[in-house]
Amino acid sequence: MDKIRCLINMITAFIIYPFTKGKFKNRKIWLAGGNAGELFVDNGRAIYEYLRSKKDIEEYWVVNKNSPVFDKIHGGKLVKGSVESYLYFMNSEVVLFSHSISADIAPYLFVVPVINMFHYKTLKVFLNHGTVGFKVRMPMNRKTGKIAEKLVKSYDINICDSEYEKNIKTKTWWNVPENSTFITGYPRYDKLYDVEVERKEILFMPTWRNWIKLENTRIEDTEYFKNITGLVTDEKLNKYLEEKNIYLNVYIHQLMHDYLKNFDKVKLGKNVTLLPKDADITKELMKSKILITDYSSVAYDFYYLKKPIIFFQFDREEYQKKVGSYVDLDKELFGEGVHSIKECVEKIEEITDNKFEYSPSVRENTDKMRSMFLKYTDKENCKRVYELIIKKLGEKNGKK
Repeated sequence: MDKIRCLINMITAFIIYPFTKGKFKNRKIWLAGGNAGELFVDNGRAIYEYLRSKKDIEEYWVVNKNSPVFDKIHGGKLVKGSVESYLYFMNSEVVLFSHSISADIAPYLFVVPVINMFHYKTLKVFLNHGTVGFKVRMPMNRKTGKIAEKLVKSYDINICDSEYEKNIKTKTWWNVPENSTFITGYPRYDKLYDVEVERKEILFMPTWRNWIKLENTRIEDTEYFKNITGLVTDEKLNKYLEEKNIYLNVYIHQLMHDYLKNFDKVKLGKNVTLLPKDADITKELMKSKILITDYSSVAYDFYYLKKPIIFFQFDREEYQKKVGSYVDLDKELFGEGVHSIKECVEKIEEITDNKFEYSPSVRENTDKMRSMFLKYTDKENCKRVYELIIKKLGEKNGKK
């Protein structure tokens, strides 16, 4: 929905808000959303599905009208940017989101004075798209940076999966206040189980490089594009996949999907599949034997499953310079690091030939670090988040 339409709908909702109080009286409305209303994934989906079992609240997922997942969402849902959605937001008790309250729940909330007071009325739960670790906060212009920092600091609950991540968030990331940062574990981990499937599959999930768009570079000319396509079309790898009857599934980051037409000329082997944008990544992770990524937070999900990870960091020097990592890529990498297509193919073969296991020394090292990055592995992260919200609501209502 375009900006003008959203603003008109927001103002309309604000005008009729006083006349709808009777309709919303005593209703415990909780809104959840993520990925700018486009997808139904990650922590947002996990906590939303958990909330559906709670009889004392009304939960709604906020989604774009033309989203490919619109019809896949069960339960209550609201069209992002609609008059109804803004009204429900203005009358909500809790909002939960993975990117930002403006991107996922109430577009352009801070544009109109007075209306933005509703931001402070509801309890705000920042679920995060993924663990903060491999990506340093990107520099912004002074005006935008100050607004974003104020926004993040205003959230009532900011969840983490370890003391390690909490230290990053409170000391170097957005300097989030200690009293709003809590170690609960991420809801999406509750959905992760190691399942046995007959087909042997490997998942390749490279993350996006923001500098490509900023530098206005042709995607085909980047090392990013060359290494991704180079790996999936590598002759030795494709031959090995066919000989071992292994399938390589490739999920391109959602921001990369704008460039998918550039893949039309890339001839994929018969055992290589390009997954759709709305693929269920949780299921892909559970049935995969190996994860190949670079700096994506999805690595933590696979680490949770105790399965081997190959960090294909072909541009480590450039990435460190233009983005940076809180995780020490030399000492704290919980998997196998490789820096070229050749090394990556060799590592795939090595782990596969070892029955999809690390060597004993690598396994020992990754096991030692587990508690540092993942405090909880008990499948009760959603419960902890929910109970924390109830507690914070009690504190908030007590102050009124």
